[in-house]
Amino acid sequence: MKSAICSGCGRTIENNFLYCPWCGHSRIVKNDDSLDLMFNKLAESKKASRRNQLYQMEQELDNMEQELSVLVLSAEMHK
Repeated sequence: MKSAICSGCGRTIENNFLYCPWCGHSRIVKNDDSLDLMFNKLAESKKASRRNQLYQMEQELDNMEQELSVLVLSAEMHK
């Protein structure tokens, strides 16, 4: 197993330990900025997805409007 140095007491510990067994120092890095960044990316991704869905719906509505215009014109011609 790989080992690491505890930044709390300087002793050698196993790399997969989350806490130092000698002094209890946490090896878990808490970075609120990275959490905020992750949530911001998620929000932007959702916004982009919604914009894409709206764009596709707009295209479908345009196509249906064109088809309806053709049907109305065809019905008027057959009167």
